[in-house]
Amino acid sequence: MLKRRAALLSLVGLLLGFPGRAADNTAPQGFVPLFNGKDLLGWKVPAGDNGHWKVLDGVIDYDAQSEASGDKSLWSDREYSDFILQVDWRLKEAPYLNKNVPYILPDGTHARDIHGKPMRMTLPDADSGVFLRGDGRFQVNIWCWPIGSGEMYGIRTDPATAPELRAPRHAPRQTGRSANGTISRSPPRAKPSRLC
Repeated sequence: MLKRRAALLSLVGLLLGFPGRAADNTAPQGFVPLFNGKDLLGWKVPAGDNGHWKVLDGVIDYDAQSEASGDKSLWSDREYSDFILQVDWRLKEAPYLNKNVPYILPDGTHARDIHGKPMRMTLPDADSGVFLRGDGRFQVNIWCWPIGSGEMYGIRTDPATAPELRAPRHAPRQTGRSANGTISRSPPRAKPSRLC
């Protein structure tokens, strides 16, 4: 059986963990915690990071300023085959206005104006995510977009993905979007062997 990397946490200001439960970091029944709530034991911090990935108040914190050359992502030490991943997160802030956020329709396609051009919105933005299969195409996005967190942009926008798979499996059925600073929980439904 092929093994796949379990989790990659990267980009702007992700806090993984649930501060109200950080002290005991108790996983739900049947789950294995990936984070102990105390330190980065069990994680591969990029060489040369210089403390930008850290644990603050029982949660993993990243300031998007890693000094590592190359991959700046935090990887799990372990690899997993099939699993269900549940993530608690909080985006600390939306540091900039993104003038290119697409208007995404329920079928996963981009809305178009009367001239056939994709419609865009200007919104506050922050971006993070969890990589499955060790591949950015399988990034479960954590961001401020109206489509919500939990979608797989790389799958939804890949022309090789069959249209019937774009929205039902890889765009969230319920948006996981929340205000910055608010704790959110992913729906625990990712099974890597069943992704495309």
